[in-house]
Amino acid sequence: MTIEEKVGQMFFPRYDPNKSLDDIKNMNLGGLVLYARDFNYEDSYIQNYIKKLQAISLKYTKLPLGLAVDEEGGYVTRVSLYKRKEGKFPFPQRIYNESGIEGILKTDQEKRDLLRKYFLNVNLAPVADVSYNKDDYIYDRTLGKSPEETAEYIEKDVEGYVNDSFTCCAKHFPGYGNNVNTHDNIAYDNRSYDTFLNEDFLPFEAAIAKKIPMILVSHNIIYCQDEKYPASISKTWHDILREDLNYSGLIVTDDLYMDAIRKYSYGESSAVLAVKAGNDIILSTDYHSHVKEVIDAVKANNITEETINTACKRIIAWKLQYLNFTMPEYEEETDDGNTKSDDNKSDNTDNKSDNTALIVSLSVVGGIIIIALIIFFILHIKKKERSSSTIEEGTALLKNQE
Repeated sequence: MTIEEKVGQMFFPRYDPNKSLDDIKNMNLGGLVLYARDFNYEDSYIQNYIKKLQAISLKYTKLPLGLAVDEEGGYVTRVSLYKRKEGKFPFPQRIYNESGIEGILKTDQEKRDLLRKYFLNVNLAPVADVSYNKDDYIYDRTLGKSPEETAEYIEKDVEGYVNDSFTCCAKHFPGYGNNVNTHDNIAYDNRSYDTFLNEDFLPFEAAIAKKIPMILVSHNIIYCQDEKYPASISKTWHDILREDLNYSGLIVTDDLYMDAIRKYSYGESSAVLAVKAGNDIILSTDYHSHVKEVIDAVKANNITEETINTACKRIIAWKLQYLNFTMPEYEEETDDGNTKSDDNKSDNTDNKSDNTALIVSLSVVGGIIIIALIIFFILHIKKKERSSSTIEEGTALLKNQE
């Protein structure tokens, strides 16, 4: 793979119906993130355009495409907002309070079934943050319970996803706490590192123990370890996740387009910083410029090629392990980028039928010829035996006459 191809695999931008097909071809994108607006259509339309995305990816990148949504429940729903008869999935916290962990596991199986219906293969959930305060921005999206109860929930939930060969993504490492919404502002976290060790890390450690394939890192600036950079672009926090928590799966940024990153200058491209920090997958709405910045940084030796290789190997390994289980059948692409028509498919079917008939006919004729040859050889041998017997008898008669 070229540098451009490997870097492309690291980017999962927001799906754009006007650009994504061409960008998969030209930029070797590794995946896409879809939002609620992308599911406000008839089922057949959604399924067809997602099949086409996969077809383009397989043709031009030779790899399946990661197709992700945030289907947490509550106000963070994408597919169920339009496609669930009972309405969007409720918050996990509400389900837990009504029917416990078994209720959550049952609901998450329903989520996976719904996402698979539309050939999606990544759910950017569950939320593994610990929050006790109802006034916290993140509270409703969490379990709202103790670190131990949250860890138990995450452990069993991740186990369900992994056993079902469906990718989930725990978020927001190292723990969101009581911070503000990073979509709109930068968040400063003054909690001690002991708080993370004794509380926030517990659910993530539980997820890691169950071999979770993805963990998403927050944009919070957490003073106890890095006063300058948000965790998502902080090498310090990525080293803690890799080395102290022994995590070997994919690390994912939150979207670099959020104001917590976009409105602040860190003296270098946020995408370049994200790669140097240790992220494998970059969620980026502003991906055209970000992809170029990362490629340029590699060519300028500001990012080592080994860093790109390591991330790309993890992505490919994950795709081979998980995404082949969710690949839809797709129509082969023609050179002009269109799928073959139903008439062509019918012609192909007719040709296959004709070929099958020809093969059967040839097999029958061949069988008859073989049987005829066998009979011929048997008769020939018997004739020789009779001839030998006649000669022997004639020889005996001649001797007698002498």
